[in-house]
Amino acid sequence: MKRLNPSLPTLTWIALAANFIVILQGAVVRITHSGDGCGRSWPLCYGDIIPVGAATETMIEFSHRLLSLGVLIIGVWMWRKARRVRDENRGVYVFSVAAFVFLIIESLFGAALVVFALTGDNDSVLRAVVNAAHMVNAMLLMSTLVGAVVYARGAAQWPVRLRAQRLLTGTLALAFVGMLVVMFFGKIAAMGNTIFPEASESLAAGLAADFNPESHWMIRIRILHPIIAVGVGIYLFISLGFGWWLKPVREARPLAQALFGVYIAQLAIGTVNWALLAPAALQLIHLGMAVVAFVLLSAMSLVMLGSDAPLRTARLAVRQPLGRAG
Repeated sequence: MKRLNPSLPTLTWIALAANFIVILQGAVVRITHSGDGCGRSWPLCYGDIIPVGAATETMIEFSHRLLSLGVLIIGVWMWRKARRVRDENRGVYVFSVAAFVFLIIESLFGAALVVFALTGDNDSVLRAVVNAAHMVNAMLLMSTLVGAVVYARGAAQWPVRLRAQRLLTGTLALAFVGMLVVMFFGKIAAMGNTIFPEASESLAAGLAADFNPESHWMIRIRILHPIIAVGVGIYLFISLGFGWWLKPVREARPLAQALFGVYIAQLAIGTVNWALLAPAALQLIHLGMAVVAFVLLSAMSLVMLGSDAPLRTARLAVRQPLGRAG
């Protein structure tokens, strides 16, 4: 039997896809109220290595743990492969190490949620913050995996000269942070819908609960998610155009176009999701599209910043003395 030994570029794609599935699976755990399916036992499940004849919630939570272990193993494998080429491809090595670090942090977040009982009907501020931070870390992990894919394919140069392109770096960084904020509040909104389903029994009841001062804070804060999402979408539209004007990188154009299309579709799906009172399937599609948008932004940013294409400001600086000399 031929030994399984994918190339480094293939392995980076596998790692990216596997972690995407883990994120969606985590949403399934939340939607099905399976977060406490193994009790407060971690990494064991009710003290067992493999729960036999367990309830559905237990098997859902246990399968999530198994897949999380699988992506951790893939992360170690990717890091070891990248280590062999660290001299000739420093970029893929740096991003592989960063991805491994974020994988460890993801595992610690998962353990903390279980050990400190931040699951089930726990509606504390601590649970909301830890879960939202868990999501942000997952997005940062996906971003580093995108970096590994980009450099494994040789789609950007290393090192990235950020200081030489401060304006473009700042423009893209603000979009990056904006999308993380969207994910942070989106996670809290999703938790509120899951913990308090009675607050969304109908569209009218949901709107009334959003503005009712007696509603739980998770319900009242969820209105911020669509507002922030629209605001970030407007900034993305402006920043993509400005970034292209500032540094037109041909390889980044299809990524920018895909990002714009996905984000517009994501806003539409979010609206339908809200109108239909967040059915499970639409929640997963909504989350999946959000992750794809973040991945596209990360890839586009790395390709643009890692390109040797001249900045428009640099070209203007060269033309100005020539104009004066004339």
